[in-house]
Amino acid sequence: MNIIRKGLLVTAAAATLGIGAMSSARADTFASAILDINNFRLLHASGAVYSTADFATLTGTNDAHATASLNGVFAAAADSRPILSGIQPDVPQQCVGAPCPPVGENNFTRFGAPPPVPGNFGYADQRLVGSSISINGGPAGAHAQTRADASTSQNIQVASGNSDVGTSTTFEFTLGAADSMTVSFDATPYSAAFVSPGAGETSNANARLSWSINIVNLTTGTSVFTFAPDELNALSAVSRTNGDTGLLEYNAAGTVYSFLATTPLLTAGTTYQITIQHNTLANALQQEVPEPATLAIIAGGLLGMSFVSRRRRT
Repeated sequence: MNIIRKGLLVTAAAATLGIGAMSSARADTFASAILDINNFRLLHASGAVYSTADFATLTGTNDAHATASLNGVFAAAADSRPILSGIQPDVPQQCVGAPCPPVGENNFTRFGAPPPVPGNFGYADQRLVGSSISINGGPAGAHAQTRADASTSQNIQVASGNSDVGTSTTFEFTLGAADSMTVSFDATPYSAAFVSPGAGETSNANARLSWSINIVNLTTGTSVFTFAPDELNALSAVSRTNGDTGLLEYNAAGTVYSFLATTPLLTAGTTYQITIQHNTLANALQQEVPEPATLAIIAGGLLGMSFVSRRRRT
């Protein structure tokens, strides 16, 4: 009889755990990063815009890339254009998901604040138009936009999504006459992270932006100017985890920041290199969690096992 009771006990435990494994609760995660840099110009000390005529030498490229991924599947594209070509990189939107969100090419409008999350995908897009200097007499004013989104809404699995997108401009120049250089632009940053309540212990979402400009003296190899405003860097980093659920947004109001920064005197005849880096990054990971009903079944099964054990001892 004891053997039979032990067999029933093991069967009850296996059935209880088996039922529990058949079901899990939904736990959503979402991250988004969007950076819009507008009317970016390089100005003389007088306030006039730099033009090609101000440089004894001027070469370089605008490079861009966009990458999206979900569960180890990647979609990526890149584009590179000479700065004097008059053609700027515009990487097609990249997405991995089922389905991908119905967002048009070069749409940098944020998704509605979750919940609900907009789907299960990794997404990225980029666009650059215009130029920071006047090229062949044309107007100056570059407009660079990037976005990265990651969203997980699948159930009964460990799902992850991440996307990153970047735009960088690097060019070498030699001035015809000594002068300073003022960087002038407007920026609208946005980042968001969301993890739903009840998410598994490894669930998390994070997003961040980064933007900087650096000028190096190529003769000495030393940096003569660096500008990386906190509003477009450290302050934009947001994250949520299963231990700190809900939605966290940076610049939800859509504030437009205006920036001005001036270099020291740049000497004529010296070759300098400018690098402008512009990046957005979003990551999301979700872990399956037991449903409340499943937990109740498990608890009920354990109580039943305890009852059988007590009867056996009486």
